[in-house]
Amino acid sequence: MPIISISRGSYHRGREVAHKVAEMLRYESVSRDSLLENSELFDIPEIKLMPNVKHAAHILERFSFGRERYTNYMASSILRFLKKDNHVYHGLAGQFFVQGISHVIKVRITADIEDRVSAEVQRKDISAEDARAQLMQDDEERRKWAMLLYGIDISEPGLYDMVLNISTMGVDEAAELVARTAQFDCYQATEESTRHIREMALKSEVKAALFDYPQAQVSVDGGNVRIQAKVPSGQRELVKKRMETALLGIAEVAAAEIQIADYY
Repeated sequence: MPIISISRGSYHRGREVAHKVAEMLRYESVSRDSLLENSELFDIPEIKLMPNVKHAAHILERFSFGRERYTNYMASSILRFLKKDNHVYHGLAGQFFVQGISHVIKVRITADIEDRVSAEVQRKDISAEDARAQLMQDDEERRKWAMLLYGIDISEPGLYDMVLNISTMGVDEAAELVARTAQFDCYQATEESTRHIREMALKSEVKAALFDYPQAQVSVDGGNVRIQAKVPSGQRELVKKRMETALLGIAEVAAAEIQIADYY
């Protein structure tokens, strides 16, 4: 079965579409927000809401290599679910984590600005002028956030298989289109695409486990993992043992080769 990745902007009702698709396909639904809520480190309002990219980036910079560690965490958390196929992911830049996987349907949900303004006016009891300004700012902040972390412009249509305007068709119709597309042969999992996503999931899990070594290079072939890292002179054995310990909890690792070089 194909994986569904739904990118949703602010108040585009993408969450509703995702839940409806999951119901129709009998899939499970997972979101960026739910993953962050399960993180003791990154469950931070500034990161979840992204009211200001500069401020959110500053929050990540409190941690050494904060951006890399955040990206590793998100990749590991998302792919842990998506490698099982029967999931709908909805959130910002979901397509970044499944690049090159043929059995993923990448969907972008949009809506006319006036419809969004009307919904925002009712939701927050504010003027249409204020609602429009807030929505435009939020859209830009989301775009900047995705560009900052993942180097992609989420507004680029070429990143998606489907771009659906729910102002035209509504939530039910959009969900039905996605569910029907999930039956197409071109989006069915193959042995190659299944292997690919499992290797991506394992690689991301290893990188997340190596939290103290965010610059370590990781490659995966089946269940065989290769790690390359540079550390200060004299710490090779200590770091190698720590990495070996970090890998013990990952069942999918069949064998690991750890290459440590001196960092000058």
